[in-house]
Amino acid sequence: MREIVGRDLTLVEGLFVKEAFGRLLFDREEVSEAIYDASVIASVYDWTLEGICSYFSILSPSCWPVTADLRTLTQHHKKTVLPEWLDDHGLMEILESGKAPKRTEEKLATQLIFETYLALISALQRGELIVKGRDRALADAHVVPASYWCSELSYVSWRRNELLRIDGDQRQVLAEDLTMFVAQSSKTKPDSKGRFVEAEVIRFLEALGDQPRSKKAYVRKDVLQHFPGVSGRQFDRLWGDYAPQSFKQAGRIPSK
Repeated sequence: MREIVGRDLTLVEGLFVKEAFGRLLFDREEVSEAIYDASVIASVYDWTLEGICSYFSILSPSCWPVTADLRTLTQHHKKTVLPEWLDDHGLMEILESGKAPKRTEEKLATQLIFETYLALISALQRGELIVKGRDRALADAHVVPASYWCSELSYVSWRRNELLRIDGDQRQVLAEDLTMFVAQSSKTKPDSKGRFVEAEVIRFLEALGDQPRSKKAYVRKDVLQHFPGVSGRQFDRLWGDYAPQSFKQAGRIPSK
């Protein structure tokens, strides 16, 4: 499962948890494209954020567990068959089985959706992200303890923006008005491997394809100047992997 990196952390600052989840889904090209492809093939499903968050309606409307793994989430989520779908072409399989046939596009989109959710929960469990909420109405917001994100009894309620404790028929609101923040340690150091800075350098190198060809030495100087923390060795590796092929060709560069 791909973890949330520094660039992604900044996307969710100050957002409600549901909004943060939606931002991570639809701002990632691979996820949004997969959701679009699935919406074309499995058009009877609601692939909006509201529709996605309505999974697990049998357990509890719009409530997602925080400790499940990808396989469990994929196997146990259910999508309600609405009456207005029954006139659509080719839905006999839905009537017979209660769910749409598993198509490649639907599988990929569902997998990426749950991977994104689990990455968000993982960031909360590691302390890279924190959530502030109220334990009762009109109370001051406080940091939700990290232990809540590791409990098998904890569920995120997208509909009410709450963190719940569900134990059988017993329900308790642990925190409401959930708002996401980047932990201070993550703000000052996006991650220990410098993936945030590397991602910026990669985008810079890939964008060179739209510019006139330039010498590696000039590009190297520019990168080291504008991206503090990147070493010469890192640059050489990223240059080899991501610089446009035309920039790496041997021979004299024509004068401008």
